[in-house]
Amino acid sequence: MKRTLILATILMLRLPAFAGVVYEIEVTGADGSEMVSDSQFSVQDNLIKIVGADAGEKFNGEMIFRGDRREMVVVNHDEKSYLVMDEATLKELAATMNEAMAAMEQALASVPEGQREKFRQMMQSKMPNAGTERVPSELRNTGETDTIRGYPCVRYEIWRGGVRTRELWVTDWSNVEGGDEVAAGFQDMAEFFKEMMDSLSSMSGMGGFSEGFADSSFEHMKEMNGFPVVSREFDDNGVFEGMAALKSANVTSLDPATFEPPNGYKRQDLNMGGKKKKRKN
Repeated sequence: MKRTLILATILMLRLPAFAGVVYEIEVTGADGSEMVSDSQFSVQDNLIKIVGADAGEKFNGEMIFRGDRREMVVVNHDEKSYLVMDEATLKELAATMNEAMAAMEQALASVPEGQREKFRQMMQSKMPNAGTERVPSELRNTGETDTIRGYPCVRYEIWRGGVRTRELWVTDWSNVEGGDEVAAGFQDMAEFFKEMMDSLSSMSGMGGFSEGFADSSFEHMKEMNGFPVVSREFDDNGVFEGMAALKSANVTSLDPATFEPPNGYKRQDLNMGGKKKKRKN
């Protein structure tokens, strides 16, 4: 018996993969037609890989949240490269943006008063989010309940600036396959997104950038304390745009490499000019 236990322990230590959960999300448009291929969330503890873009996007890549490193990795398959968003990156972005805004204000002071508005518009066209403040979103529990796709759910709404931007049907984590095991990871990612948005909005007038970058369902996931089975999106005028819904949830073995950029991909630095500079790993 003792020898059997030792052998089993050795085999477990040598396994190249570990158990996780894969969630497939079906994305459809306002008319019910599929807009993009199914999105996929691969989750293990506080490691999450998101494959598949939001509705309407054509980005060929994926995002990897590394809770153990407190970073978000954005992988671009077309360019065989990746970006890392972490505390150091955010500080660098903040310093660059604040410096650029200070330079713009200094340049504006030397422009004749009659030409300042035109000059300001020209400068803001190069930094479209400059000068905009982030409008906070609000999560509202409607109290409405229903069975959605086989899950008992509660309906939530997200409002921003007096407009409903999202409707969410949320079920308890325990109702979803593997939910209890991955809840902390999703909530950790939600907290990371919040910290990232707060950092971006603290830069000189970068509230609009952080607002566009954020995913409101992540922003409020900790408050909802459950898995969004269905998410319905609305535009700035409150018009329905599309829907994302849980298609399947499967416990499976995940290779640790799942949560790393592919071998051979180059890490790139992000700058506020919109260009990415390759650097050696």
